[in-house]
Amino acid sequence: MKFFLFVAASLLLALTAEAEVRGYGELTLDFKRAKKTGQSIVIPAENGQKQKLYVAVVCEGRVFNSTDDEMIWGEWREPNNIFESRIVADVCNFI
Repeated sequence: MKFFLFVAASLLLALTAEAEVRGYGELTLDFKRAKKTGQSIVIPAENGQKQKLYVAVVCEGRVFNSTDDEMIWGEWREPNNIFESRIVADVCNFI
């Protein structure tokens, strides 16, 4: 019985750790470092060229924003593609 509890606990820890860093196309988001700032949730990310950036979501309006390679925020907008839509859904449903 203890063995099964150990296996179950190990699987839960592995799934939690895996869920903290998620990939969306060329973007990798670090959910364990997500921060709530006002109405938005800001998540550190990295693009396919290993450049650091930030992604932000406001769940109330289901809008998306991100920084560019110079860390300048763009405009709030609805998601443009399937990856941005998945990011908004994951942030609003799991954080």
